[in-house]
Amino acid sequence: MSSVSLDAGSVRDAAAAPAVAPAAAVKPQAFVLPGSRGGLCALYFAPRPGVALKGDVLVVPSFAEEMNRCRAMVSLQARAWAEEGVGTLVLDPHGTGDSAGDFVDATWAQWRDDLLRGIAWLERHGQGCQALLGIRLGAIMAAELAREAGGVRHLLLWQPVLSGKTFYTQFLRIRIAAELNLPERVKSTNELRQMGAAGKAVEVSGYEIGPTLGAELDGLSFDAAACATRTAITWFEVNAEAEATIAPASQKAIDELRHAGATVQAHSVAGPAFWHVHERELAPSLIAATTRCAAAWGVRDAAHAGEPAEPGEAAVAAPAEFPLVLRCGPELLSANLHLSAPDATRGVVIIVAGGPQYRAGAHRQFVAMARKLAANGYPVLRFDLRGMGDSSGSYLGYEHSVPDIRAAIDELMARQPQLRDVTLVGECESASGILFYAFRDARVSGAVLINPWVRTTEGRAQVILKDYYFDRLRSPEFWSKLRSGRFDVLGSLRSLADVVRAYVRGKRMFARSSLGQAEDDLSALPLPVRTATGMSRFTGRVLLLMSGNDYIAREFDEVVAASRAWDGLLADPRVLRRDIEGADHTFSRRHWKEAASDAVVGWIKAW
Repeated sequence: MSSVSLDAGSVRDAAAAPAVAPAAAVKPQAFVLPGSRGGLCALYFAPRPGVALKGDVLVVPSFAEEMNRCRAMVSLQARAWAEEGVGTLVLDPHGTGDSAGDFVDATWAQWRDDLLRGIAWLERHGQGCQALLGIRLGAIMAAELAREAGGVRHLLLWQPVLSGKTFYTQFLRIRIAAELNLPERVKSTNELRQMGAAGKAVEVSGYEIGPTLGAELDGLSFDAAACATRTAITWFEVNAEAEATIAPASQKAIDELRHAGATVQAHSVAGPAFWHVHERELAPSLIAATTRCAAAWGVRDAAHAGEPAEPGEAAVAAPAEFPLVLRCGPELLSANLHLSAPDATRGVVIIVAGGPQYRAGAHRQFVAMARKLAANGYPVLRFDLRGMGDSSGSYLGYEHSVPDIRAAIDELMARQPQLRDVTLVGECESASGILFYAFRDARVSGAVLINPWVRTTEGRAQVILKDYYFDRLRSPEFWSKLRSGRFDVLGSLRSLADVVRAYVRGKRMFARSSLGQAEDDLSALPLPVRTATGMSRFTGRVLLLMSGNDYIAREFDEVVAASRAWDGLLADPRVLRRDIEGADHTFSRRHWKEAASDAVVGWIKAW
């Protein structure tokens, strides 16, 4: 097909791009697509009725935790495309997201087969797969799929990765950095690769990379010739600076593509590295530029439209877990339901924290926990808060999650009417959100609070002073820098003075704080007092699950010890505390994750 070829970096969005508008409440079709090794969870965002149809896009996701961090951007993009007549299929390959299997059993070849099944579904039930959106490492997979699936006309690439080996090396370095202070640590990426070569899985940041996948990653590269002749390529890079140009390595790859005969448009847009950062970030300029690209596609002939899928037609028969969409006021929340014994009387609702993740949780920890709970007789609903993951609306945060939690409980009770009560499970911010909600709903009999979030400037100062400055004074490296003159004494003293002032201010504030009295007045209270008030008013059982090596857990302990509002609350017989020794905030090692899940299941069964 013909297309205008632009020089790399010649198209840029303004730096001061508007914030992403609240996503329209487009209801996606949620289903489970049969895969060769189990069900594949899928969401299809159909074009808005009445608009000219321009084809469908299959999303080819990024790798490991990047998939988690990109999910909100993907869903916002799908809703923006729906307004332009473009449908979007978001499919979780085997062992990722909400799909069947474990990450350790995944292979590159398996993922390619899964995504080809998605393309086939679009041909049968959508408008045909007009384009592929390859995100980061997914760009390499998208190029492979474009070669195998003849009908793909457009290849859209978000911050594409060009070398699987380079990407895998950077990924393995996360493990090395995490173990710097351990005596028995891994010291090089070669050491980790040797483990894979010996047939062992390599665990990095909560993900276990099987030997086959590790070897496949090392052999991947972006194949210019694979998609040069048939597919128009649009290359998007995100840069912090509005006037930044395409990276030299990317420019070289673009030049090679053009030399091979490809038509390439390259766009540099302003925005954060949302696939990388540990906080929730969006890049509205990227969504705007990608939407404009698809808006220019020609209208599809009606003959290209597939047959609408009948309810359940594309789905795995009687799945034990499946995706669904529930309503929260005018918005739609995406969720997954894990079925259990038909006579179960207690259900579980898992609420994901407000960082860059969706209902699967960091490194799929909540998928694993939900499956273990369901296997032990407890049906589980996991869901995305408004504006998070695949849910519509604006992200309001955990402090405004009361309607979301109520909607999730309503849905679980409606689908499992034999249930008598519900236990809520939440980590970090969502644990605090549970404390704002649980006492308001008589159906809630239990709460699992995992590393609750009670952070204030004053509370953080308590932890920094004890766990950072005191450790620094004991560090030989600190004294070596001081003697060598490589230490900014004045700057450090100023920083220490700020921390000490916050520490003293916090001591006074916590000593004066007491429980809030008026039920409707919680929002006006300081966070430590709000959470304490919620805990005091909730009459059900509580499991406090804490990580042994986590600043947020330490902040909670400091606040509880210093605040009058928390006096005696954790000593109540209905409260049980469990600490997972050495664990980080999200229990990213297998034995930590299993210990946390076992603690939750054991606590519920012990009732």
